[in-house]
Amino acid sequence: MTHAKLALIVALMSLTFSGLSKEHPHAAGTAAEHMAFLSDLEGTLSEKYMSYMSEVAHGGRARKMDKRRQDLIAAVRTAITQGNRLKPFEGDATLKTAYVQYWNVLLSVFNEDYRKIVDMEEIAERSYDEMEAYLLMQEKAGDRLDEAYDQVSNAYRTFAANHNVRLSEAQSSKLSRKLQQTGKVSSYVNALYLIHFKSTVQEGNMITALNNKDVNGMEQSREAMKRYAEEGLSRLDTVKAFKGDGSLVTACRKILEFQVMEAGNITALSDFMIKADDHEKARKTFEAKPAAKRTQADIDVYNKSVNTYNQAVQNYTKVNDDLNKKRSGVLSHWDNSRKRFMDSHVPHK
Repeated sequence: MTHAKLALIVALMSLTFSGLSKEHPHAAGTAAEHMAFLSDLEGTLSEKYMSYMSEVAHGGRARKMDKRRQDLIAAVRTAITQGNRLKPFEGDATLKTAYVQYWNVLLSVFNEDYRKIVDMEEIAERSYDEMEAYLLMQEKAGDRLDEAYDQVSNAYRTFAANHNVRLSEAQSSKLSRKLQQTGKVSSYVNALYLIHFKSTVQEGNMITALNNKDVNGMEQSREAMKRYAEEGLSRLDTVKAFKGDGSLVTACRKILEFQVMEAGNITALSDFMIKADDHEKARKTFEAKPAAKRTQADIDVYNKSVNTYNQAVQNYTKVNDDLNKKRSGVLSHWDNSRKRFMDSHVPHK
C-alpha cells in the first residue's frame, strides 16, 4: 500500500455567468456577485482538496500527509467563517446556507472520518477485513460529501432562477473532471489490490509461521493462501482493462500465479523443518550413548541422518532463495505498475 489507495469524489459544477464585478463580500451587491463570492471560496477549497487527493492517490501515506489534511481543515474553517459572515441576498440565505452546510460536512469528514482513516492505516495492512473496512470507510466519506454537495448544486440553480441570473450551459469544470477521474481510478486500483491482498495476508502468516518453526500454522496458512489466490485468479477473469490499460490486472495476476506456485514449492521448507527436528533427535540419541558403546549400526543411522539433513539444508536454501527472489519480483512489478498506472490515469495537481 502500500499501497495506493484513497478517493473522495466531489462533483463540482462549473456554472458561469456574465457581468461579474467583485464587491465587498458583506455588501448586498448583485445576485451574481453573491454567487461568485461563494463559488470562489469553494474553488479555493477544491484546489487544496485536489492537491491532497492527488498526492495520496500517487502513493502518499495518509499519516505522512496529515499536515496537508490539517491545512485543508484550517481552510475549510476559514470558508465557514467567511460564509457565515456573508449577508443574505435580499433576505435569501439559501445559497450561503447550502455552501456552509456542505463545508461543515467537509470539515467533519476530514477532521473526524479521515482521522480514523489515518489511525486505521497501519492496522489495515495486517488484516484483510480491516483493509476492506479501511477502504469502505473512505468510500462512505466520499458518499457523505457527494450527498452534501448535491444540495449545493440544487441550491445554486434555484438561487440563479429566483434572482434572474442567466447561467451558461452547465458543464463539469476541469477540476471536477480531475476529482472524478481520481475517484474512478482509485476505486479500480483498490478493487484489484483487495483481490491479491487477501492471499497476501495469508502468505505473510505462512512466512511468520515458517520463521517460528510452526509447521501446522504454516500448512494452514499455505492452504488458505492457495485457495484465495485461485479464487482471485477466477475473479480477475471478470475484471476489464481500465480504458484499454490492462497493466494492473496483469500485475495482480502475476502475484496470484506466483502464490499458487509458491504454495506447491514451499512444502520443501516445511519438509526441512521436519527433517531438522528428526536430525536433532537423532543427534541427541547418538551423543547420549558413550562412544565406547556405539555400534556400527548406531554410526550408520546417525551418518544417514546427517546426510539427509545436509541435503535438506541445500534444498531449503535453493527453494527459499528462489521464492524470495520471485516474490520480490512480482511485488516490485505490482508497485511499479501501480505507479505507472496512477501517473497515467490520475492527474497531478
